[in-house]
Amino acid sequence: MDPERSTNDTTAGLLLQLQQASKHYTRGGGSVQALDQFDLELKAGEVIGLLGPNGSGKTTLVKILTGLCDADQGELRWRKDPARAAGQPGPHLREIGVLLEGRGAAYERLTTLENARYFCELREQRFSLDRCRQMADLLGLSDLDTPIRQLSTGNKLRAALIGALIHRPALVLLDEPTLGLDLEGVERLHALVHQGAAEGQTFLIGSHDLHFIERLCPRIVCIHRGRKRFDGAREAFVHQDYRYRLVVRSEQACPPPPEWLGPRDWQAAPGEAGGWSLPLRDPPEAARLMAEWAAWLGRCSALQLRAIELREHYLEHLGLSATEASIEGAPTP
Repeated sequence: MDPERSTNDTTAGLLLQLQQASKHYTRGGGSVQALDQFDLELKAGEVIGLLGPNGSGKTTLVKILTGLCDADQGELRWRKDPARAAGQPGPHLREIGVLLEGRGAAYERLTTLENARYFCELREQRFSLDRCRQMADLLGLSDLDTPIRQLSTGNKLRAALIGALIHRPALVLLDEPTLGLDLEGVERLHALVHQGAAEGQTFLIGSHDLHFIERLCPRIVCIHRGRKRFDGAREAFVHQDYRYRLVVRSEQACPPPPEWLGPRDWQAAPGEAGGWSLPLRDPPEAARLMAEWAAWLGRCSALQLRAIELREHYLEHLGLSATEASIEGAPTP
């Protein structure tokens, strides 16, 4: 199955549907709105990146999807049917695999093999030793018989991934799955997700590693302060009107942009004393501007034309400045 999102039929292959979900918590005598009328649809075979700064509502969303907490209002449907009946968790939870905060629910006194067998029994699924070994080989974990507590940080994560995926879940929720993995481990995880999506599994992946999300996820969902800020194709997330930025350092007053640039203004360049930046659509537009301002640019002490980074697009979707992002713990490139 192609992991790219289909746009022809909005109901074909629908796995999970969350409608108008809201959740608030009481803290210190006040109320915190963790989710606010949040909608989400997941289809079979999709790979979705979930982005948001700390406290944005990502963890609450995952807890609602996995039955760890209930929404104050809203509806959760699994394969178009209500996911809960009479307030009780539905059998769909057996079809979900979860990795929270870069670690699973593994028992550290048990081995990877024993944990995998236990989690299959817990979900009333048949355990396959061959599948366990295949996953271990794909992830680069050679030792299945050592207690989890004796493994390295990276291998503990590999063992947790096996425990989350051993029962062939239809939906896999991965929270910070690259924590503790080296570059080879990240590439192996990438291959594991692609293989699962090709077999029809759906992956919802939350991470502060924007580069990992950009490479892996054809669809991106952004959440901030409990509200959805973006939900769409990776290309739409990245390819905004302005894809380049001209950065100059100059003691001169910046000239006004030419009329053909439209209503754009110079902005102070973060971290650049006396630096200014101007957003541009493409290199040809930059060439026209640089030809028109040749004399002025020749007196600048520094000049750079660069592509706008993924993190800048991300902050734009969230409506955050670079300073606000550092305070709120927004993801890094």
